[in-house]
Amino acid sequence: MKRVELADDSMCFACGKKNADGLHLEFDYTGEHIRTTLAFAQKFQGYGSIVHGGLISTVLDETMVTLLNRMGHLAVTAELSVRFLSPLSIGQAVTVTARLVEARGRTFRVAATAVLPDGTRIATSEARCVSMGSLPDDLAGS
Repeated sequence: MKRVELADDSMCFACGKKNADGLHLEFDYTGEHIRTTLAFAQKFQGYGSIVHGGLISTVLDETMVTLLNRMGHLAVTAELSVRFLSPLSIGQAVTVTARLVEARGRTFRVAATAVLPDGTRIATSEARCVSMGSLPDDLAGS
């Protein structure tokens, strides 16, 4: 398999600041958990007034990988599972939180949950991620 150079050019759909069509996610990292809160615009709907599940999956995935990035790992997702529990309405705020479940060498198990302000769980997710190397200290904690 060809080795791919992983570089941040600020065009990531989930967090890239230069991507005009992106989600522009911002994260709050506590050292053990990471979280982001957003509300999806209508252009991200699946069925009428409901957020497309693929977009919810994207935010869950991005939150888990960003947790590992903040911990200093240049990580990628190897496996992702998502369980949808309740629909998310367009314009409704949702908070996604991720935590590390297990670390074994270069492999990590990470879990995330998407929750409404009233505590209703929208989706849960687990991923197996692999570290492709270390991030420099100035990029890891930011």
